[in-house]
Amino acid sequence: MYFLLIAWFVVAACFAGIPALYFMMMKKQSLKPWVLNIDENYRPSAAILVPVHNEEKTIRLKLENLSRVQYPSEKVETVIVNDASQDKTMAEISKYMTDKPSLRIKTFDSSEHLGKTDCLNRALKSVNADVVIISDADCFWSSDILEKALPYLSDPSVGAITAREFLLNPGGSWVTLGEQFYDQTVQAIRVGESKLHSTIFFQGGFAAYKRNMLFEFDHATDDSGTALDIIQKNNRALLIPEVGFYTTFPTIWKNKISLKIRRASQLQHLWSKCLNLLIQGKLVIPKKIALPEIFMHIFNPLLLLVLGVLSVFAFVQYPWFLSAFLVVLCLSLVIKRTRTTLIEALQNNFILLVALTSFINNKSFKLWKTVQESRFQLTEEMLREKQLI
Repeated sequence: MYFLLIAWFVVAACFAGIPALYFMMMKKQSLKPWVLNIDENYRPSAAILVPVHNEEKTIRLKLENLSRVQYPSEKVETVIVNDASQDKTMAEISKYMTDKPSLRIKTFDSSEHLGKTDCLNRALKSVNADVVIISDADCFWSSDILEKALPYLSDPSVGAITAREFLLNPGGSWVTLGEQFYDQTVQAIRVGESKLHSTIFFQGGFAAYKRNMLFEFDHATDDSGTALDIIQKNNRALLIPEVGFYTTFPTIWKNKISLKIRRASQLQHLWSKCLNLLIQGKLVIPKKIALPEIFMHIFNPLLLLVLGVLSVFAFVQYPWFLSAFLVVLCLSLVIKRTRTTLIEALQNNFILLVALTSFINNKSFKLWKTVQESRFQLTEEMLREKQLI
C-alpha cells in the first residue's frame, strides 16, 4: 500500500546520503597528517605556461602578479602560449617585457587558432624545466605559492599538484556566495582524497606536473584529465590546502550555469573513463575514492530525476505527504547553512543532469562558449587588496 512512499525514501536516502557520507569521510581524512617525504628545500626549475587567447584586459595584471612570486629567478621562466589572439594581447606582453626586462618571459605565438590544449602541447615540446606549471591568465597567485607548493613534488610518489581556488568577489551576489560555499565543501573532499591517495580535480589556476611524467596535456578533459594520466602512471596527484590561487566568478546565475555545465561535462567524461578502467581492473585510484565519485557524477543526477517523478506521484496519491514535505522544507530553509546546502545540492545535480545529456549526445567541449563576465568583474583594486600585484 505504501510501496510508493518506501521507494521515495529509499531513493531520497541514496541521493542525499551517499554524498553526505562521502563528504564526512573525506573531511575526517583531510584532518590527518600527510604521509609523504617532503624536502622543504626542494627548488626544481619551473616553467610557467600561461595560455592566452584575446587576454588584452588581463595579461598585464597577470604578468605583474607573476613578477611578485618569490622563487630563485634563475630557476623559473614564464612562457606565454598565445593561441592566435586577435586583440592587443601580444602588444601588451611586448610592452611589459620592455618595461620590466628582469622577468624571464618567452612567447609561443601561434598564428593558427588551435585551441588551448593543442597550443599548450606544441609549446610543451620546447620546455625542459623539471616542473611544468599551467596558470590561466585570469588567475592570480600569492607570492609564496611556489615555495610552499613545489616541495611536495620532492616526494618520489607525487607526480602532480594543484592548489585551492579562492574567489576575489565572493560577495558579488547570491550566486558567488553559493559558489564560495560549494568551493569550501569541494576543497575539503579533494584534500581528503589527496591524503588518502589522489584527487583528479585539477584547475587551470595552478596545476604543476613533473616534466618527466608529462608527455602531453589531455585533449578531452584538460587539467583533470592530465592529472588522471599522471595517476595512471602510478604517481599521486594532490591538492595542497596551504596554497591557493585567486580568481573572479560570474555574479549572474545564467553565466554560472553555462560555466558549470562545461566543467560538469568534463568531469563526467573523466569519471566515465575511470569507470571503464575500473571494470577492466586498470584503475590506479582506490575504490574508496572512485566508486563514490563515479556515483555522484554519473548516477546521482539520474536519481534526482527519479526522485522528481516519484515525488509527483506521491504528492498526488498522498496529499498529507505533500503537506509534511512542505513543512520540513520550510523549516530547512529557515536555517542559512541548511538552505545553502540544499540549494547548492539540487542546483549542482541539475547541472550534472543537463551535462549528462550533453555527454550522452556526444557534444564537443570545444563548442561551449567561454564565459567572459568573470573577467569583466576583475579590477586592479581587488588584486591590490589581496596584495597580488
